[in-house]
Amino acid sequence: MTGNVWFSLVACAGLLALAGIALARVGRSPLALPLSLLSITLSTWNFSAFALERSGETGWKLVGFAAGLMTVPCTLHFILAFVGRRRRSAWAMFGAYAVFAALALAMVAGLGAPSLAERLLTLRFGLTVTGLVVPPLGGGFALLWLHLRRAQHPDERARAGLVMLGLTLLVALLVTELAAELGLDVARLGNLGTLLGLPVMATVALRFGLFGRDVGAARMALHAVGVAGVGVLAYLAVFRLFAGQAGALVVSTTAVTFALVVATRRGVTAFVTRSERMERLATLGRFSAQMAHDLKNPIAAMKGAAQYLKEEHSRGRPWDDQGEFLDLLLEQVERLDRVVDTYQRLARVEPLPKPVDLNALAQGVLSLQSFASPGQVRIVRELAPGLPPCSGDEDLLANALENLVRNAFEAMSGGGTLTVRTLRDGAGVALEVEDTGEGMDARTRERAFDDFFTTKASGSGLGLAFVRRVVEAHGGEVVLTSREGHGTVVRLRLPAGVRHLSTGEGEAA
Repeated sequence: MTGNVWFSLVACAGLLALAGIALARVGRSPLALPLSLLSITLSTWNFSAFALERSGETGWKLVGFAAGLMTVPCTLHFILAFVGRRRRSAWAMFGAYAVFAALALAMVAGLGAPSLAERLLTLRFGLTVTGLVVPPLGGGFALLWLHLRRAQHPDERARAGLVMLGLTLLVALLVTELAAELGLDVARLGNLGTLLGLPVMATVALRFGLFGRDVGAARMALHAVGVAGVGVLAYLAVFRLFAGQAGALVVSTTAVTFALVVATRRGVTAFVTRSERMERLATLGRFSAQMAHDLKNPIAAMKGAAQYLKEEHSRGRPWDDQGEFLDLLLEQVERLDRVVDTYQRLARVEPLPKPVDLNALAQGVLSLQSFASPGQVRIVRELAPGLPPCSGDEDLLANALENLVRNAFEAMSGGGTLTVRTLRDGAGVALEVEDTGEGMDARTRERAFDDFFTTKASGSGLGLAFVRRVVEAHGGEVVLTSREGHGTVVRLRLPAGVRHLSTGEGEAA
């Protein structure tokens, strides 16, 4: 076999290994699915080059063309997820998938229709495809360039630079192969791009935390390399056994491909799952510690009162003048009942509506915050006078505000200014928390309110998600504005006036 054929085979297995690493993170990182799809489509293109050389079947050229077309929407999907515009630009992403999937299906249909294949593999069709390829790829790379220019953190700049380099090598140079297949006089640089781009993308995925906090990167890489080596041997064995049997060749190579993906995914998932299990246990431990803290004080007070009354009883003294201790016991029992009820409603987010003065609520939450970080964080109150009340659950809203304030303090570990505002917002009212901390990058900003998403080693990922659920349960919305190096502003918009909430758990006064 020629050097190019060997390289196509090795690149195919390597890309499938990268796809397996990404597939293990699907559902946990928005970057995982597009990277796995991109790796699989690129692997299919490399495999088609290998199969064309080994079998001589011209149909593999159409398969390679179809795979090359599908790299365009996969690349756009990955870039939009990387720069934090996946939700805002979903229309462009799904539109690209629809257009290029239709073109790819047409190429596959050409396998059984030689006349259609002849019309597709023409310069005219190639120019049409080029016109469709340029806008999504050009727009995607422009967004990636702007993200690189705006990135403040050195790690994010390095990550964005590597992603741009890797995608340029893997995808942009692949266009030269498609153009050459259509008869254009251009140098074929696709193989060179794969040779250089694959290690770049593997480095950014394993070394620069593309999917967040990953552990065991070295072990994952070794597992992927081992699977890739087995894949190379499996492909060679398949083509040696079924070189002259087209049907058996397709079935066998497809089986090998799926086996590679599954084996890589299962191996990598074992490493990832172990880490995530530890994170969940740590989150449960922090939640339990907070509950224990809330229960400990009333239990200690009850114990002290009970011990005192027991001592008085053992000495034969009457309890006639000990009513304050009995009152204390009853008060602490009621306090325990409120704590348990609060934790139940925290999980269900069931508001008990009544008129709430946001100014008083903000003052109450901030009254003790100055002791949390003395001399480091300056607290500024900007409370609008004459603010109308809103209908809501004061305890839940206070907990939401406490979460925002705590996040702001954590974002300003070296000091800064925390500003809490109340203001009118259209027909409603709003509560706003602003910090002068390090801010968020685009990907963090897009996922900030997702359940269990956190960038902090000791975080649970429940704080901002809880804030969102509380505000939405009150018929409001949360708006987050943040930029790296410029702090974060979170605004809670709430309807003004006294109204019934949809939960049915209580009625407005």
